[in-house]
Amino acid sequence: MKHKVLIFITVLFVFVLGVVVYTKKFAAKKKIHYHAGFQVYKDGKKQEFSNIKYMNIQPCTENEKEYREDEQIEKAHLHDLDGDVVHVEAEGAKWKDLFTNIHFSFDSSKPLLGYVNGKKVDSILNYPIRAEDSVVIFSGKNPNVETALKGRITKKRIESVGRKSESCATD
Repeated sequence: MKHKVLIFITVLFVFVLGVVVYTKKFAAKKKIHYHAGFQVYKDGKKQEFSNIKYMNIQPCTENEKEYREDEQIEKAHLHDLDGDVVHVEAEGAKWKDLFTNIHFSFDSSKPLLGYVNGKKVDSILNYPIRAEDSVVIFSGKNPNVETALKGRITKKRIESVGRKSESCATD
């Protein structure tokens, strides 16, 4: 009887160990990394986000033990002093995540309009950030909406920033 209990405990231990190893190796979080362009106009004035205060600064390392990711920041952030292309590295990113992470707010008493790839959308802040989208957000009075939409961030610009940020080395 003791022999059967010992075999059972050994099999159970090997099974639990196998589940732990499998989970760490194969069921790890899906790696996401894509980009989208954006511009914000407040009362007709284009906002500038290339200042260091808006950037996510993180160490250049692949060692997870050295750097622990912040899931909220990973959803949407800016870096490399590129203030018009958002970097997304976690699932479920919405435009409000970017503005939360860069500490930028909109005046709730002013109208907020959002356009994705030139098409008006409702609730832009709750709209998902999608790869290579070009978003323009207007807050308050903006007399030159059509002109601003024509000057939105291009796919070429988004791709250029994406290539530059694929590794820790810069162009």
